[in-house]
Amino acid sequence: MESVSRWPLLQKAFARFGRPVVVVDLETTGGNLYQDRVTEVALLRFDGQSVCRYEWLVNPCKPIPEFVAQLTGISDEMVRMAPLFAEIALQLLPLLRGAVVVAHNSRFDYTFLRHEFRRAGIDFAAPALCTVQLSRRLYPEFYKHNLDSIIERNAIAVENRHRAMTDVLALSDYLEHSLREKNTEDWDNYCRSLMNPKMLPNWVTDALAAQIYALPDSEGVLVWFDAFGKAQAVVALEKAYSETAEMLHGKKVPLYLKAAASVRFIPALGSLHSVWLKAQAMREYGIRPPERVVSKPTAFSTVRFSPDEHGVLQARIVPLDNGSRAVRPYGLFIHKKAAKRALNSWALENRLCPDALNILPVANGKGVPCPVQALGQCDGACRTEDGIEAQNGRIRELAHLLPVADWGRAHEVEITETDGLSGKSITLRCAGGAIAMPDGGWYFDDSLPALLKMKFRRERESVKIIA
Repeated sequence: MESVSRWPLLQKAFARFGRPVVVVDLETTGGNLYQDRVTEVALLRFDGQSVCRYEWLVNPCKPIPEFVAQLTGISDEMVRMAPLFAEIALQLLPLLRGAVVVAHNSRFDYTFLRHEFRRAGIDFAAPALCTVQLSRRLYPEFYKHNLDSIIERNAIAVENRHRAMTDVLALSDYLEHSLREKNTEDWDNYCRSLMNPKMLPNWVTDALAAQIYALPDSEGVLVWFDAFGKAQAVVALEKAYSETAEMLHGKKVPLYLKAAASVRFIPALGSLHSVWLKAQAMREYGIRPPERVVSKPTAFSTVRFSPDEHGVLQARIVPLDNGSRAVRPYGLFIHKKAAKRALNSWALENRLCPDALNILPVANGKGVPCPVQALGQCDGACRTEDGIEAQNGRIRELAHLLPVADWGRAHEVEITETDGLSGKSITLRCAGGAIAMPDGGWYFDDSLPALLKMKFRRERESVKIIA
């Protein structure tokens, strides 16, 4: 246990957070967040009453590069007999879960911790405070805010620089020093505004907070239940804890969040997989999809084919509402004008009768001869029984070729999502902007177009065009 007298101001400042605070530093085999591994963990845990010190060497299960060994002083020999991260995970987790993680460049340390816990089969997320950002806010007059510059600027005494505990102690000394120089209220406000992820707000019950603090910060679906155990909402998330904490801090917190008593998390392998799982969970719990907001700038449309009283398939441009459907959408359009243009071009290219499809301009009116027939481009056979049957067959055969917004020439695709840590993957089929479900149906919501557009633009290697 460390003496509180070394950081009296820091102890008081951290106590204002209402949660334990852990100042942490990691040493690793390198900077790749997915391929490199932790070699050392050091932390000081401030719990409001005392300050406890913990440190471990960790076997990374891979060689430590020579330049890293020279920088940190940690060699392969030193970690050969050290425990694996999975072997210290159950000791480490209670020290970190529900606490505020403070680190210099917290994205690095926080992400490495999350990934190591996931490899050990444990979900982990926490509020995190980056002291690089805090230093920039406290001392904007300085250009450099790396730990070396801070140590030199403030004449902080250190030994074995770049070992984890040395850096933790130096960082804590710096924070204590900053509290002597700066207004405590400002210091506290800066910390709270910079936390990413955030702490949960005080109005969240202890029981619910414990469940939310146990969430990971990865993709998945969160089901919200009220005090009677009835599911109130199903939400697909890319960073489960971070996004949940952000929602709870919102200016307009939804009623289901205010009434929530418990949650269930369903892990996913990627963002599209999250939507797929959300659709299944909504059906399982009887949750209706959110209403389509007509006033939104983008209200998606599709084409629906249905027979008239004579059995002639006619095309209608209809809103593509959120929810499940038995039949896949034919085409996806950002606005009705685009849908009309695309529908006319599709009919023309495939020599389909626009009159039978009921897509001629309204100005033509009923009883007015079909302009295509008047131009001699159609012999009227499309109105015979055989012609109707032939046209209907071609519509069914060609409907899937109606364009999908932001998909280029693709109409149906398979998208593979792979978890970067476990290597597990899933392949999902999408068509017309919707995603195929296990029961043979389809699901669409207005989050899918942007998500699928991103897959085409940034993860093209994961997209296989089927049609």
